[in-house]
Amino acid sequence: MIHSVSPEINRRNFIGRAFGVLGGLSAIHLGTGLLTGCGTKGNPLASSAPAATGPENHSWQTALVSKDEPGEPLVVSGRIFEADGQTPAVGLTLYVYHTDARGLYSEEDGKGGEPKPRLKGWMRTDREGRYEFRSIKPMPYPGTTNRRHVHAKVYGAGRAEQWIDTFMFADDPLVLPPVHAHFTEFGKFTPVMVSKLGGDGVIRCVRDIRLKQI
Repeated sequence: MIHSVSPEINRRNFIGRAFGVLGGLSAIHLGTGLLTGCGTKGNPLASSAPAATGPENHSWQTALVSKDEPGEPLVVSGRIFEADGQTPAVGLTLYVYHTDARGLYSEEDGKGGEPKPRLKGWMRTDREGRYEFRSIKPMPYPGTTNRRHVHAKVYGAGRAEQWIDTFMFADDPLVLPPVHAHFTEFGKFTPVMVSKLGGDGVIRCVRDIRLKQI
């Protein structure tokens, strides 16, 4: 199972092995690990994805990249709700990170240690639970069939850290039918986002998030 993989295993090797193990499993099994990108409890990057760091007074909007960052410009926005799916989660910090246009987290990738995400950012939801981040569309890990995705977790005062399903893109050919089928029941809270290319050349996606009951 994915969650039993040692954190010492290089992330990219881990992904490759995960695909080999999961290839013959049902869509239900896919949902427990593969569909969240790289798992949660067994995520080798968990310790390198800081929670309480970053700007002290971050806004509900942030930019992960400069205007010179190579890649397809991307804006992702939405709202975060409590477990009831109706109450806005106010003052909650959302932390996101992903690969660059090469499919790498940083120059540390492939050197045997844990990658250190370069493209990352923090947002604090406003009174309506809104968040927005500007970045570039991530690329898959080189040499793998892993889909494009953005990792994310949330935390806040009096709350335990909570990894959420990775952001995915509906137009990604690597997001296979079992993935779409698994998230159908999520309704408007699906992590598989529809991409819309604007006249300004920026890809825009919307994702609303419902927190899990802990």
